Amino acid sequence: MESPSTTLALPPILNQSTVPNLIRGGAFALAQSERLVCVKGDDLQQCDGAGVAFLWTLQQSVVAAGGRIVWQAFPEHVAKQLAVYDAACAAAATDPEAQGRVALRENAITALGRQTWMLFSGLGEAIAFLGEVLFRLPFVFSKHFRSGDALSAFVRCGAEAVPVVGLIGFLLGLILAFQSAVPLQMFGAEGFVGGLVGIALVRELGLIITAILMAGRTASAFAAELGTMKVNEEIDALETMGISPVRFLVLPRIVAGTLALPILSLFATAAGLVGGWLVMHILGFSASYFVDQLQSFVSLKDLIGSECKAVVFGFTVATVGCWFGLKAGRDASAVGTATTAAVVTGIVLLATLEGIFSVIFYAMGW
Repeated sequence: MESPSTTLALPPILNQSTVPNLIRGGAFALAQSERLVCVKGDDLQQCDGAGVAFLWTLQQSVVAAGGRIVWQAFPEHVAKQLAVYDAACAAAATDPEAQGRVALRENAITALGRQTWMLFSGLGEAIAFLGEVLFRLPFVFSKHFRSGDALSAFVRCGAEAVPVVGLIGFLLGLILAFQSAVPLQMFGAEGFVGGLVGIALVRELGLIITAILMAGRTASAFAAELGTMKVNEEIDALETMGISPVRFLVLPRIVAGTLALPILSLFATAAGLVGGWLVMHILGFSASYFVDQLQSFVSLKDLIGSECKAVVFGFTVATVGCWFGLKAGRDASAVGTATTAAVVTGIVLLATLEGIFSVIFYAMGW
């Protein structure tokens, strides 16, 4: 035989203002302590979503405690709303998405909006980071600048890259000379191979290949180093001590990358010219003839323009690597993701900047 019922009388208005009063009055505790609960709705005139949610939660609480709930003199519209809640709960119990067994489906409009928001949000953060870097650049000339770290980074991204850059540059000049010699021989113009190789290497290819190699070596290294510091909470420690990570960690690396790329591009160009000279020697031309071709086709402004681009490219590659390192997540996979993103983004930006510089130099007559 069931224990005597407990009656819970509802107020005339059941909404988000009155529901908290019922909860504070012990409605749920009372419902869970009795086997039979009678809820009276004689005076209930108005009930919003919060009120229906309260009634449905009360019902679930009584059932979970092993009791039974009785609705007495309830308005018809409230009963219908409770039935909708029950139907939704039953549907959710058999829905794989609601149970977390499959990923929630996302319509195309929602996905497009989310991706657009992420794109502009990331762009705003990147612009803010670039602004902070430029704001702190004068610190490079202060006595507190960490020149030792800058020198160490320069050795790693500059001096240690000379062998691979020289090898790639030499092979590039060799291949370019051989590939251009074949069609030029059809017109008896193989003597211009030296000039073609020289102007291609000095103006474009020597710098581009070096910048891409630097994006693969340096940007990834910077992103991995700073990302690992983020995982180990070293960057959080710096911020706790009031030390700016940009000033302490980023500036030395950016300075090193900005100075290293122009020098590396010279090495790559020189190695490529040696490869071109070797092909010219095989074709029967003297070294002096090759030098004359270079002087005829390559001017000082070509070299100056290439070095100006190298400074911008070096700054871009180093900044991108540091940026993705600082925004990495807190686990090992996040560091790998940041490293990959730094390389891909760096290469895309290099191609974009190269196109911009090409238009500018064309307009200037270079």
